[in-house]
Formats: sequence, C-alpha cells, structure tokens
Amino acid sequence: MKVLFIHPENNQKNLINDYQSDLLLHGLREIYGNDVIDYPGCWYLYRDEVKKKKFDTSNLWGKGFNIKNILDGYEDIDRDDIYSKIKKKFFDLVIFSSCRRSNTFLDEVIKYNNKFIFVDGEDDQLIDKKFSSKSIYFKRELIIKKKNIIPINFAIPESKIVKKINLKAKNILAPLIPGKKRTYIYDNEEKYNRMYQDSHFAITYKKAGWDCYRHYEILMNGCIPLFLNLENCPKNTMSNFPKKNLIEVNKRYSNILSRFNPFNIYKKKFLNFGIFKSYLSNIFKKKLDIEKFDKNIDILELKEKFIFLCRTDLTTNVLAKKLISNIRKFE
Repeated sequence: MKVLFIHPENNQKNLINDYQSDLLLHGLREIYGNDVIDYPGCWYLYRDEVKKKKFDTSNLWGKGFNIKNILDGYEDIDRDDIYSKIKKKFFDLVIFSSCRRSNTFLDEVIKYNNKFIFVDGEDDQLIDKKFSSKSIYFKRELIIKKKNIIPINFAIPESKIVKKINLKAKNILAPLIPGKKRTYIYDNEEKYNRMYQDSHFAITYKKAGWDCYRHYEILMNGCIPLFLNLENCPKNTMSNFPKKNLIEVNKRYSNILSRFNPFNIYKKKFLNFGIFKSYLSNIFKKKLDIEKFDKNIDILELKEKFIFLCRTDLTTNVLAKKLISNIRKFE
C-alpha cells in the first residue's frame, strides 16, 4: 500500500511534536516500509537525523524519550513532486495525521479524488466538523463514537518493550511523580526507563487528556501503573488500553500510597481529608519491605501479564493494522 502521510510542519527552533502522528507513522513504516512517504519529513524519528540537524531534543515532548531515532532510512524516501503524485492518484491512501495542525495538499487530494482520512490526536474532546464531514475521522480523546468517527490510542514501538522484568526492583513506588517538576531529573532515555524498570509501581493520571505516553512507558518497562481516577475515563477514550485490569490493580494496591507523604506524591487536585487520614494512620507503622514485594508472586505475575498485553495489544504495529482495518470497513 502506497501511503502519503501528512504530518505537521516542523520548525527546528521550536518543535512540539504530535505523539499520535509519530507513533502511527512508526507502525505504518514497520508494515509498508518506504511505501509510506512522510511529508514534509518527520526527521526526528529517524536515526541520527537529530544529531545531523544539531537539534535540542528538549523541544520534543518528554525530551523525545522512546520516540526519537526509532526509524531508519530518512534519505531513502522519495518526497519529491508530491503534487504530481496526488494528481496521478499515485497513493492508495492519504493520511492527514494531525489534521488540526496541518492539512497541506487537502484541496488537491479532494480535487483529484484521492482516498483520504483524518487523525486528530489533540488532548481535547473537540471534533472538527470541517474535517469529520469530509471523511473518516480518528479521534484520540473520543467521547461519543459515531459512524465515521473512530477511537484511536497511543502505542509503543515494540523494540522499546523490555524482554524481561526486573526481579530485584529498588523502589516500591517510582520516584518520578507526574506534575512534580522536582522529580523530572532524568536527562537521558536509558536512565528514565531504568527508573521504571527499578520500580514495582508508578503513579499516573489524566493530565490535559486521558491518553498519555507515560502510561505506556510505565507498562513497557515492566512497572505497574497506579492510575488515579481511571474509572472516570470515557469508554471510547483509550479504548485499546487495559483499563479494566488497571482499575482492579488500583483497588488491590492503592493502599500502598497511604504510606507515602501525600504532599510528595499527589498534586493538589487529588488531596483530600481521606488521603491525609490514611497517611496519618500509617505514619508509625514499619517501613514497607521492598524484599516482600520482590517475592510477591501476584505482583510478578501482574508485571508479566502487562508486558504480554504490551506486545499483543499496544504496539505501533497493532495501532497501524487496526487503523487500516477500520478504514476497510467503510469500503
């Protein structure tokens, strides 16, 4: 399948990438190789291109951890004369992968009767009718599923999933706490991933949107997310994520959090009297024994289960295949 993949224009000095677009591109390239033409060129995903362009990766979301340098062959892709290719209907599919940021060539794609779809990976719940009225529309933070409006999620490059879980974790709870800037101390991807690999549990929660790459990074490193308020996530948002399993995890293990100072692990919006009461009732109890967690069969089995789910349900390859399958249902 020949695919034209339109992603947002990037400015080397001030680039904020779109995870949904980036991860979908990776999955499609894994399946269709160089038949997928990313335009104008998503260079930061390709090995060594960041170095060649002397780009400051702090301008990428999450410093580009687990997203940059995941593809090969940037120069092997023919990005020339796109207009002519559209005119000749060279492509089997045109994907506007971040439609609210870039719809380059949309008029030409429609004029020459090319097949096209839209992907909206923004954090809000808005459905942009000027796009959804024209074709299939994939929405990440989806509330109400309609005929041509389909849920889409983040995913994980399979190569980033750990092959074995760490049986000797150093931390019961991962030291990185979302929203606590003083805990954002990791200056490279290896140290960042190791932090989760060395932890049994990690706090995560909804920020601007429910879907967040951090949830997947926790899972792919063999760590168990304690996902606050996950039961409130809309049915059609993160529809491919193991929400039911993680809600059960919260019920079983959220009492662990009552042994930590709530000021250190919660943002203000989560603090309440019940949390402080639980903490105060546990303050004089023995410190949690990390070795008991290392030997806890239930926890080790949970970690293995989530790693299995990462490989079977949450890879970028699965993401791309699911998107193509959903498109074909409309043919």
